[in-house]
Amino acid sequence: MSLPSIPLYSSIDEYNLKIGIGSPRYKDFDIRDFENNMKTVRLKMPPFRVPFFQVALVESGSGEVSADGQQYDLDKFTLFFNQPNQILYWDVPNDWKGYYVCIDESFYTVRLDAYPRLYDFPFFKTYQPGIHLARGEAEMMLEIMSKMHEEYTNPTPYNLPIIKSLLSTVLSYCIRFYERAFHDHTSKKNFDSVSERFKEAVHNHLNELVLNLAAESKSVSSFSDDLAITSSHLSETVKKELGQTPTEYINEQIVKEAQKLLRSTDLQIKEIAYLLKFKDTSYFGRLFRKICGQTPAQYRSQNT
Repeated sequence: MSLPSIPLYSSIDEYNLKIGIGSPRYKDFDIRDFENNMKTVRLKMPPFRVPFFQVALVESGSGEVSADGQQYDLDKFTLFFNQPNQILYWDVPNDWKGYYVCIDESFYTVRLDAYPRLYDFPFFKTYQPGIHLARGEAEMMLEIMSKMHEEYTNPTPYNLPIIKSLLSTVLSYCIRFYERAFHDHTSKKNFDSVSERFKEAVHNHLNELVLNLAAESKSVSSFSDDLAITSSHLSETVKKELGQTPTEYINEQIVKEAQKLLRSTDLQIKEIAYLLKFKDTSYFGRLFRKICGQTPAQYRSQNT
């Protein structure tokens, strides 16, 4: 059985081509003016994924963007984020103003000490609703993004270090606004811990499944081999730190991925089960109901 997976636009250049705008100046970074883009961009898109990060700030206009089946209600002075491999969908008006940036990990070289990778920022780890900024905050951010856009569109020998420094400034303000909005003042978890590396490995594997890049689901022993530890050590550590066995965590994340697909696509339930490498559709249904408390069909009817 062959299934059409959610398309992955493999680069910023391909993404720009698909939405109807020009190629980026750098292969791993792009910044765009919404107002200018809306003259040519495709305003309605079927579900898709991208492998890079996005930060956007709406100066004016309104609309909705869906990320993993959850809706962003976007209006004036909304700051929002997209992470790699989210299922994205939009149907937006053409009156947006503001800026957005697309960033590959390789471009992030002027790093914040507490966040050595883009994946370490909390707003890039999971779906986050948009953050509404006060007028003064938004105007300050828009000014920084405007300077970044000016450097990007007017080539000189010194553009690149200036752009990277301005990007670091933007991300610094983003973490400040995020922490204030979500009261996230706890210390950042150590990404070198076994459980955090395990969670990241599961996340990456699920992306491979949905993109049809993996032939079968990984076992707990496969994850422990990848992490260069024993299965018993993985089980003991994950149970202690996450309160779940590795199998329970994997199954929970699989069901969450199934929920995204149920909300965001028209794939049949059996097609979703096949995409997630379930050989037995009835087992998929039982696992879904055990974790979610309802059948896949019930979940879809209540969430679409």
